[in-house]
Parts: sequence; C-alpha cells; structure tokens
Amino acid sequence: MKKFYAMAAALALTAGLGTAPAMAVSAERELVSFEAPEYPRAAQRRNLEGHVTVRYTVNEDGEVSDVEVVEATPAGVFERAVMRALEAWRYAAGDRNENMERRFDFAFSD
Repeated sequence: MKKFYAMAAALALTAGLGTAPAMAVSAERELVSFEAPEYPRAAQRRNLEGHVTVRYTVNEDGEVSDVEVVEATPAGVFERAVMRALEAWRYAAGDRNENMERRFDFAFSD
C-alpha cells in the first residue's frame, strides 16, 4: 500500500544543516516551529504528485509574510496546503527581514 509524505517535514528538520537537494533557500535563519503541509485528499484519491515553490519574507520577529507561489506543478493542486502550513511557521528572531525561497515536494512512497 502506498503511503504519502510531504517533504516539508524533512526540509524543515534540515533547515539549519544546509540545503537539501529538493529545495532552494536563501540565507536562512533557524526554523523553530512548523507544520508540514497536508497532502490534499483530492490529490491522494487521484494519486497526484507534484511540487510547489514559494518565496516569502521572514520578519524580524520570525513570522512569515508576503508568501508568493513561484511555481506549482500541477497548478491548482498543492498551493493552498503550502500556504496554510506556512501560516504556522516561525523562525528565530533576527535583526532584519529576510527573503526566503523553498520548494515543497508532494510524492508517494512505497
């Protein structure tokens, strides 16, 4: 039976350790709390896989804002899940705003 996963959890856990091959990240602050995007049920039923790349700003308090979808494949399937998850993300406080870019992969594994 196939199980699904969102790479967000793995990416978030490696955020302070460097870049994983499946994501692009600008200069990065420590990610202190996060929620992984939920795999949309409709995509599960249809066995759809894909990815979403987003750009966003992390403010001085570590909050995420100004989220913009850069690329989504297939379009209209996974973006909402990523946007909802990012609402709960918090980074370590910093002395300035930072722009980030991150890719989230949605795939099934055996």
